[in-house]
Amino acid sequence: MSRSPRTRRTGVAAIGVVIGALALAGCGAGQITQTSTQVAAVSGAQANVGAIAIRDAQFEYAATTNASVYPRGGDAPLDMTIVNSAAADDRLVSASSPVAQSVKVSGNTTIAGGRVLLVKGQPAAAAPVPAAGATASATPSASAAPTSAELAPNEEPTGANIVLIGVNQEIRPGLNYPVTLTFQKAGTVTVNVPVGNPTTPRTESASE
Repeated sequence: MSRSPRTRRTGVAAIGVVIGALALAGCGAGQITQTSTQVAAVSGAQANVGAIAIRDAQFEYAATTNASVYPRGGDAPLDMTIVNSAAADDRLVSASSPVAQSVKVSGNTTIAGGRVLLVKGQPAAAAPVPAAGATASATPSASAAPTSAELAPNEEPTGANIVLIGVNQEIRPGLNYPVTLTFQKAGTVTVNVPVGNPTTPRTESASE
């Protein structure tokens, strides 16, 4: 019994669909999917302006029992890495934020061409002034940053410090806070800075 024309047309259409699917599969063979090249995000924020790249910008995590890491009215130090891909030096000249009364920038703020500037925490506390008649110790303070003369050839200075002074709102984990950085040559960029992750695991009391 011969098949009807309608049946033959249906079979041809089905075969065409299968061939098309196989062709698409062949074209995709050996290709790298977009998700296979994705990498996990770092804990801090990133931004670029000119030849300057801001990487892993975050508020230092401060251990606390409160919901906020830094309370209203307190100071909040920043961590970040600043990369200069240009041949010429650049310099961080100022910083500001709408969530703070002011932003203090200190330390070595020059980013040499092709080099990296580390921004890490609060500046070291000044050494106490010896009392009159007292002999100053010849041993340098453990918290004092080494001078360029004390560094080995492959070492670099610790770098700069950026601290938000008098924050006008609580700094909490899970939220981002804008900080604007101005460079002498590259220009100005605003980074939405999160709170960093704890450096030590949270301890919990053992259940009885």
